[in-house]
Parts: sequence; C-alpha cells; structure tokens
Amino acid sequence: MKSCNVCRELNLQMLEGCDPRYQLLISSGKNIIYASEDFVVIPSLGPLNDSHVMIVPKKHVNNFSVLSVSELEQVDEITKKLISYASANFGRRLVFFESGAGVSTSHSGGCIVHAHIHCVYESEEFESRLFDEVDFKVSCNGRYEKADASNGYVWYMNSEGKSYLCNAPQLPSQFLRYIYSAAVGDVRFWNWRRHNNYEGVLKVLDNYGGFSVGT
Repeated sequence: MKSCNVCRELNLQMLEGCDPRYQLLISSGKNIIYASEDFVVIPSLGPLNDSHVMIVPKKHVNNFSVLSVSELEQVDEITKKLISYASANFGRRLVFFESGAGVSTSHSGGCIVHAHIHCVYESEEFESRLFDEVDFKVSCNGRYEKADASNGYVWYMNSEGKSYLCNAPQLPSQFLRYIYSAAVGDVRFWNWRRHNNYEGVLKVLDNYGGFSVGT
C-alpha cells in the first residue's frame, strides 16, 4: 500500500516524517533485525528503550487476527526466539502487545494501519496501568479466536506467555506507548512522530546484533 509507512519501509522507500539518518538504514536494509518467510523484526521508530522491536508482516494487513494459522505459527516462533535471546543476552523478560487496527473503524490505540506487535522489556508497573485502563479477557482458546477484526482490539501477552484480548477498547493514538513510557519513567519518546529517537534505534540494533544469526 503506497500510503503505508510500514510498507514503504519494507520496500526501501522514503518514509513520511522520518529522520534522514534512519532513512539511510532503510535504504541499506540495515533496519532489518530478522526475517522469516512472511515477517520481519525491526526497531520501532521512537524506541521506548533498547528492547523495543516490532514483529511486522511483510504483506499489508490491518491486524494479526486475519492471518492464517501457518502465519501465526511463524509469529509464535519469532516471539519464542526473542524471549530466548533476551533471557540469554539481557537477563530480562519480555512482553508483547498489539493495537490491532480495525478494517472499518478503530479505536484500539494504534497510529499505523499495518499490523505490528510491539516487544519490550517486562514492566510490572506497565502491566498494572494497562489492566487499569483496558478491560481484558483471558484469551483461552487461541490468541485471536474472539478478536474483532472489523472494529479493532488490543492484545497483550505477559512474560509468562499468557494472552489477553479486549475488543473495541476506545483508546487514543499511541496510548499503549504512552503508558509504557510513563510506567518506566521516561516519556520523552512516546510520540514517535515527534521524536524518532535515532540514537535509541542504534542501541536497539546493537542490542539485537546477534539475533539474525540465531538465538
């Protein structure tokens, strides 16, 4: 999709509102931390800390709930690799969350209509604030079995691998980024459109420097 910043990044094209230095990373392919058949792992623009990467489908879809079983199995494999890598190399645990954009409308807190799962260090304060704000239900029988692909949803997986889902949560843009930033005590980069945090991107790339060759 020509108007999608994520699609443009994956096709090595110029992004809207992007730090020119990051654009050079895109042009050389050095922003790609890991690639499977259908997904890539890339740093988030405006990374919230040196763990902050995103799992992104190569094809343009609004959210992960519309993906096939085989595609979601790839996602599960990538999350397991990230968890293993973080434990072995950082001594830290990870959590994952998605603001799944709806097809018809969305108030899920996302700001880019291209599916992406955020991966960050675990924060008990973030989880506490998140559950105060979002009416989650345990996702028992599959991650996205009851997800509302039309109106959007929020999905969260804690460091124990337990998944939660909330449909049509009525959240403003970048909301989960903001509450994570507030929870860890640094709100400088929660708005990635305003602060790309290029120096933070380099820290992320350095942190995951060995990930592409195995975990």
